[in-house]
Amino acid sequence: MSSRSFVLAALTFASCLLCPDRARAVDPDSESIGCDRADERITISASAHLDPSCTWTKGVKVAASDVTLDCQGARIASSTQRYGIHIIAATDVALSNVTIRNCHIEGFLNSLHIEREGFRELPEGVEYENSFSDIIVEDSTMRNSHGVGIFVNGYVTDVTLRRLHIEGTGSAGIYLETGSKDNVVEDNQIVNNGYRENGPEGQFFELAGFTFWFWGPGRAGVAIDGSRTNLVRNNYFAGNSAGGIFLYKNCGEYPERDRYFERRYGAHGNVIENNTFAGEDTGVWIGSRMAENTLPMNCTDPEFAPGYRLDHADDNSVRSNVFHDVTYGVRVEDDRAIVENNEFFSTDGAHVAVILGTPIRTSVLGLPVDGTRILGNRAHIEGSKNPYRWVHGHVSTTFAGNQSLGRPVGLCEGVPPARGPFVMTIAFVAADRNEPPTGEPPVLAPPEPLPPCPIACGLGVEVTSPKLEIRRLATPPGDDTLSFRGRLVLPDPFEPTLDPIETGIALVVEDAAGKRLVDLSIPGGAYDPEAREGWKQLRARSGWKYVNRHRSPPGGIRDVVIHDLSRRQPGTLDLRVRTRRGAFAISSGDLPLTALVSLDPPTAETGQCGQARFAAAGRCSRTPKRVICR
Repeated sequence: MSSRSFVLAALTFASCLLCPDRARAVDPDSESIGCDRADERITISASAHLDPSCTWTKGVKVAASDVTLDCQGARIASSTQRYGIHIIAATDVALSNVTIRNCHIEGFLNSLHIEREGFRELPEGVEYENSFSDIIVEDSTMRNSHGVGIFVNGYVTDVTLRRLHIEGTGSAGIYLETGSKDNVVEDNQIVNNGYRENGPEGQFFELAGFTFWFWGPGRAGVAIDGSRTNLVRNNYFAGNSAGGIFLYKNCGEYPERDRYFERRYGAHGNVIENNTFAGEDTGVWIGSRMAENTLPMNCTDPEFAPGYRLDHADDNSVRSNVFHDVTYGVRVEDDRAIVENNEFFSTDGAHVAVILGTPIRTSVLGLPVDGTRILGNRAHIEGSKNPYRWVHGHVSTTFAGNQSLGRPVGLCEGVPPARGPFVMTIAFVAADRNEPPTGEPPVLAPPEPLPPCPIACGLGVEVTSPKLEIRRLATPPGDDTLSFRGRLVLPDPFEPTLDPIETGIALVVEDAAGKRLVDLSIPGGAYDPEAREGWKQLRARSGWKYVNRHRSPPGGIRDVVIHDLSRRQPGTLDLRVRTRRGAFAISSGDLPLTALVSLDPPTAETGQCGQARFAAAGRCSRTPKRVICR
């Protein structure tokens, strides 16, 4: 399910905002501001509360420390004003102990804007002198802003945003600007935001004197743009246009504009934990602009390829989150990320739990994503046994303890996600300002079905008493036969339970150079008498047998027999695989051979696999008619 079609069912799961148990008595020293001022721009420098019986149309400015603004459920609404609530102080003034609560804000450019006035002129090294601290915004709703819902501007620190409902913003729901840090975003509902700026309906833009119309993915629920060491926890994300949380660094875009300032910091050291993501195209994207072409933004950061600059979003942690029907759960395109103890649910087998890797940096600079730790995650994606994937290469990755469909699995190569021609652009065309394009907007291609992971056996045992025979090599291809047998002694008891009916098995035969001459996968599934294929359990639960009675079975597989000898010899299995009507091109130069058998394909993270190495002299022999290895 994509964010385009996700329907938010009244957020029935979520906690009630502004419920009676959250109501607080107004401070007796708080000033009451009456409805006679409802059409004024209110500036407060001491604690105050609003009369909730009227609508406040010009917004409220807070410019002093030790202030609580309690809206008491009042509605602050405008379609023409910039800020619903503006918390601001000059950069030579430390602002602290400010609380905003119980407000309903609608419209405005930003529902709430927190700013250190003059921050763009701060020299490096003194940005955090006279800093903000203990700024709390709680128990409020922010709806339908034209731009960002809540904007935490440059070098703002120690803001807590909690128990808020943020919906319908034109841009990101929450924006943490470059240089801000040490903020907390917790227990919020961040839903259906980001459909206007760079949105799917499209808009005009100018480039090199030409006019274009472009369609974009819109913006994310939370944008962490060069903002550091923030904590984002216990939030609910659903239906946001581009996705849930994007971490990146502004590349110094549009230096000709008044809002430009030097971007000195990346999106480093953030912790994203215990959140729920539902129906998003992307849940969390680390380094979301690493491989996006930023040419139209006229960036000041140095290019390493035409239109490409390094993004900066390293040392971030994504842990203990839950993803429901999210196309790409976690995308990792920068270094030293930790993706740990997350859970992924989906009914679409093309969905991916974790995708690791970035293209342009890897191919041009030779710097694949480095030092990722993917640990203890659990995926329940129907039809996808291996939803943890890498693309474009990776180095120094730690991958351990991850499960899919209740079984340990590995990390293997996947399919790169579709990308637009430029950052935040799906497609563009030359256009006349008087005639914008019509019709359905283009969309990025959905993910392709994931290819199967290659068979591997990194944690297995040595197959004892092995024998491999390949016969009828002198006749035309198509009638070759193969027989493999051997004994495996696996750790006892089997953990998880050994069950070829569920997992199937696989057999690989490699030549002396590691080239795969035989690569057979025997699927799981109980025997179907009508189809005349599948697995049967042997009498007294002493093992399993696979048969295929078709004239031309896939891979030429004739039968597989696994005898379980564990009752007398713990962990011991005898195995036989036979095929027919094969075509095996094996020369004397290919010898010696190695056979790999997996009882938990493809990657056998359970250790339920083994290898037979016929490496000693004389272990493999070839005649014109056959190869025998023993």
